[in-house]
Amino acid sequence: MILSHSLVTAARMRAAVNEKAEAEKILQIKRAEGEAESKYLAGVGIARQRQAIVDGLRDSVLAFSSNVPGTSSKDVMDMVRRTKEN
Repeated sequence: MILSHSLVTAARMRAAVNEKAEAEKILQIKRAEGEAESKYLAGVGIARQRQAIVDGLRDSVLAFSSNVPGTSSKDVMDMVRRTKEN
């Protein structure tokens, strides 16, 4: 009877160890998925920021070239490039 009890206890301990290992595996997977999602969203944010910069530059170039007679978009971009170099 004592031996039978010991075998049952040992089997339960093995099952508990396996369940704990499985739970740790799931936690690692969830952490990795969360990190991947975070990096993806950071990339989306950077892409949107860059798009906003390009949109703002385009709007500024168009506004400048339409408000200053005799200038083209190319003239404005050349001026921006020269200003940036200095």
